[in-house]
Amino acid sequence: MQEKRLSDGRARFVRHGHGPEGAIQTGIGPVPVKRAKVRDRGANDGDGDEHVTFTSAILPKWARRTTSLDALLPVLYLRGLSTGDFQEALSVLLGKDAPNLSPSVITRLKDDWLADYDRWQRRDLSARHYVYV
Repeated sequence: MQEKRLSDGRARFVRHGHGPEGAIQTGIGPVPVKRAKVRDRGANDGDGDEHVTFTSAILPKWARRTTSLDALLPVLYLRGLSTGDFQEALSVLLGKDAPNLSPSVITRLKDDWLADYDRWQRRDLSARHYVYV
């Protein structure tokens, strides 16, 4: 959206500093990240344009783990790793005290997985033809 301009010729969207530094858990340990802030100056320009809020597709606002790590967690659970053992088992990969993987976090994730499974069970199959069920 760099080409968008205000009526006086200035850029409508400008970089506006950074958010607080955080850490994303990866397979090689925590990686420090800073998220850039973008400000929309056009909302009060009087052109009638709607205010645009920038959201990064690369780094979601509340990201704590990489998607590959998020995919690993349900596999470990389905393989029989108990809720209380995640932190200990993943500390080898993620470093000591594997943050954001406490038993309460794993319980919350388990509830999310159950909701996903329930949605999957109730999906509409009428548009498909199966030879074997």
